[in-house]
Amino acid sequence: MSIREDLQNALKTAMKERNAARLSCLRMAKGALLLKEKAGPRDRPITDEEALQALRAEVKKRRQSMEAFEEVGKPEEVEKLREEIAIIEEFLPQQLGAEALTERVKAYVAEHPEVDQAGRLTGAMKKELGDLADGKLLNRICREVLGQA
Repeated sequence: MSIREDLQNALKTAMKERNAARLSCLRMAKGALLLKEKAGPRDRPITDEEALQALRAEVKKRRQSMEAFEEVGKPEEVEKLREEIAIIEEFLPQQLGAEALTERVKAYVAEHPEVDQAGRLTGAMKKELGDLADGKLLNRICREVLGQA
């Protein structure tokens, strides 16, 4: 089943359960997919990879908003955004945690000792791991492993 179909099924379930917060978030996610679809060629539907890109962009927007709300002291908005991120992430592949990423980065550095800059290491690891790693977390771990934190 495609991501779009999964999202549609989750929308139906949220409507049946009368879960307004979840329904609102899922509608927003569906809207993001529709915008992505309209931006591309009209002769084909959105692919799962494009759907993942659109959903990741929505998560990224919410994380940035969370930081802004934390700075101005609005904890209720931060919590609402945290819940929305959790809902959207249900449709994204599971990413590696900090410990697993640290192990992978250390193993890569052991195999490739010539990589001595955090930016290069982050780029190489991002290429190797793809969507399994969050970029910010990966960069922080690469800096820590190389002692450039």
